[in-house]
Amino acid sequence: MQILIDDREKNSRIKKAIEYFQDEQGDTVQVDHLEIGDYIINNEVVFEYKRLDDFVKSVKERRVFNQAVDQSVNFKYHFVVVVSTDRQRRAYFSKATSVGFKGGYFDENQYIGAISRLNTYTTVIQADYEKQAFKYMRAQARKCLDNKHVVKRLETKTDNPAFNWLMNIKHISDNTAELLVDNFDLFDLDSLFQLNYKDMQQVKGIGVETARIVMNSIKKRKKWKIR
Repeated sequence: MQILIDDREKNSRIKKAIEYFQDEQGDTVQVDHLEIGDYIINNEVVFEYKRLDDFVKSVKERRVFNQAVDQSVNFKYHFVVVVSTDRQRRAYFSKATSVGFKGGYFDENQYIGAISRLNTYTTVIQADYEKQAFKYMRAQARKCLDNKHVVKRLETKTDNPAFNWLMNIKHISDNTAELLVDNFDLFDLDSLFQLNYKDMQQVKGIGVETARIVMNSIKKRKKWKIR
C-alpha cells in the first residue's frame, strides 16, 4: 500500500508510522505536505488523526467538523481517528469537571455528542494508542479498497457541503446558512470561500456581526489548511 503522511505531524509520530507501515508491513511511505487529512492511503482513503487534547480543541473551534466536510467532498473514503484510552478520557473529563477546560467547559457528554455529530459526516475510529491507530487505519483502508465497506457520505439536512460547512460555525443558525447559500448560489466549498465581507452585508438579514463571524471562520480555515 502507498501511505502519504502529512509533514506537519509530530516527528515522533511520523517515525512510528514509518516503522509500522514501511518496516513492518512493507508499505511505501512518503512524507509530504497534505492539504486535506493527516494520512492518505492509495490516494483514496483519508484519515484525520487527533489525540484527545487536539480533538477537544478542534471541536471547540469547530475545526474538526469542517475538516470532515472537506474530506467527504474530496475523498470517497474518509475517517477521523481519535486516540486516547478510557483511563485518559476519565482523567481528562474529571479534571475538566472540577476546574473547567481552559477556554470553556467541556465534559464527557460533550465529547460523546461531538463523536455522534461527526458520525453524520464521516466515520470516527477510536484507538487506545498510536500503533493501534495505525493498525486500524490500515485494516480499514484495506476493507475500503476491497469494496467491503461503504463509508457514510454527508447525511445532514442537505448534501450541499457549503451549507454543512456554514452550519458548523458557532452562532450561525440554519436560517442564516440557508440565506447565504440561496443568495450566493453556494453549492461547493470553493464558492463559499470566495465570499467577502462587503457582499455579505448587502444581504437582507445578514448583519455586520454575522458577516464578521463567517469571514473570521473562513480565514481560520485557510490558515489551518496551509499551516
